[in-house]
Order: sequence, then C-alpha cells, then structure tokens
Amino acid sequence: MFFDFSQNNSGGGFDFDAERGISEYVIVEAADAEEANYRAERIGLYFDGEGDCGCCGNRWSEQWGSDKGSAVPSIYDEPVETAGVYTKWMGDNPDAFVHYADGRIAAHHLTKKSF
Repeated sequence: MFFDFSQNNSGGGFDFDAERGISEYVIVEAADAEEANYRAERIGLYFDGEGDCGCCGNRWSEQWGSDKGSAVPSIYDEPVETAGVYTKWMGDNPDAFVHYADGRIAAHHLTKKSF
C-alpha cells in the first residue's frame, strides 16, 4: 500500500531535498501505517514539530493506525500520475517523490490545475 505525507508550509516555506526524495508530497510504500511512519522518518520526515512554526503547525503529520493507504501512489486519493495542484509551490522542482519498498525513488511533477 502507499501512504501520502503532505507537507504543511510551516513558517511560510517547504522543505525540499531531491537527494533524500523530500518535496511537498512524499509517498511511501509500506505494509501498514506504522511501517509507513517508520520509513518516512528514515527518509527525513519528522512528526514532533521541533522547530516548526508555532502558529502554522507541524510540518509533517504521521499516519494513523486506521489509515489503510492506497493501492497505487496517490495524493488525496488521486493517482500521482494524474494528480494536480493549484499552486506550484516547488517551482521547477518535483512536487512529489514516491518511495517504493524496493528502494526506488520516483520524482513527479504535478499538473497545474486552474480554479
């Protein structure tokens, strides 16, 4: 299953690290929510909010035990290949990275949606 971690722009900006596969959206393949959280932390995501903006909230939120994930890499239940965003916060950088269980990392540029 695939679990979507979407980044809150805590403090007015997003973290980006192409080498580690971190962008506005990070999708992790895992057997369950607990494993997805574990793998996400190994990538560099964190769930304690340390250093995040107090008024904007935590940058990352962990998956809950009841989260079942998606059968394909998805963002808000839309497959990443067809998912879109209203604002291209990441500029020319990939908007999403998919981390497969076998260690592969795939970068994705999402389509710009119009209002």
